[in-house]
Amino acid sequence: MSTEKDSMLRVRLTQRQSDELDAIIGELQAQMPEASVTTSSIARHALEKYASDHIAKRDGTKLFIEVSTAHATDEDIKNLYDLLSKLFDETKENYSPTVHYMVGEILEPVMMKMARLMKLKKPEVKAGE
Repeated sequence: MSTEKDSMLRVRLTQRQSDELDAIIGELQAQMPEASVTTSSIARHALEKYASDHIAKRDGTKLFIEVSTAHATDEDIKNLYDLLSKLFDETKENYSPTVHYMVGEILEPVMMKMARLMKLKKPEVKAGE
């Protein structure tokens, strides 16, 4: 159920952002039906996270890395994945559990991108095989 406050928060969203927000709300409501998840509760959470992240960046208590994969080819992603996998394995053997964990956190978005690429590129059966 949408309130006037929820509608006001959507005014500046693109259609894609609004659709994604609906999907997030749907997922959260399915996982926790007892929680009242609304556009305004998500907006409040996003503002709290933004403020916390800003403080963490300023104080140096978190490392933030954002890398665009918009122009990366499938081969680029695979090569990056291979390099990072080797690095990840090496950190487990040669560094502290904290460093190993941090490398895993950095690697996870690349692994997720690869998983999406692999799903899209299922091998096609060629005629005559």
